Amino acid sequence: MQKLNNNTAIKILIEEKKLLHRLQKKADLEKVPIIDINAGRFLEMICLFIQPKSILEIGCGTGFSSYFLIKNLKESSYTGIDLNRDRIREAKKFIVNEFAEKKIRFLEGNALNIIPGLKGKFDLVFIDAAKYEYPLYLKTVRNKLEPGAMIIADNIFYGGKIFKKEINRHDLKSVKGIKEYIDHISNSKSFSSHFIDIGDGISITEFLKKQTIIS
Repeated sequence: MQKLNNNTAIKILIEEKKLLHRLQKKADLEKVPIIDINAGRFLEMICLFIQPKSILEIGCGTGFSSYFLIKNLKESSYTGIDLNRDRIREAKKFIVNEFAEKKIRFLEGNALNIIPGLKGKFDLVFIDAAKYEYPLYLKTVRNKLEPGAMIIADNIFYGGKIFKKEINRHDLKSVKGIKEYIDHISNSKSFSSHFIDIGDGISITEFLKKQTIIS
């Protein structure tokens, strides 16, 4: 593969920056929640370094976060799930146009119903869907994880609300769900977790390999 010269690489970066800015502006106008750009770049670097073979995204939305997950993949597959029909159609159109040569599929529906029927296992899962269902996503996807798989969840800080003593009724279920998720990934012997102050907070969890007990 021919290496890019400096001028070509810079031009590509500038064009990408313009693309991402347009997508951010569109999402803002249409009030569609998308991942923070710094969190997106973090996902991009994670995928660049670990080169996951199979990615599952729970809550792919219009494909903004999907872009960062897929960008640096080589011989990998990606599966995105979202409940919103219009958003997933937009994601499919955008991502397939950008990465036509890659193994990509988008599934419309409730992830809790879809995941059990998926074939194969995943070595990277990104969660950015209904916050109150975070514990259920983890429980549902557990049997679909490769040993050593990485699970990344966004909005762990939930706008700082998980740190507050008084929560309004509208946010109670979401805050409870996130706290339950944090408690499980922090205390279960099956997981090893870290938290990063990027965007609205990100958790990084490794699904630990099962230890063989020798008698």
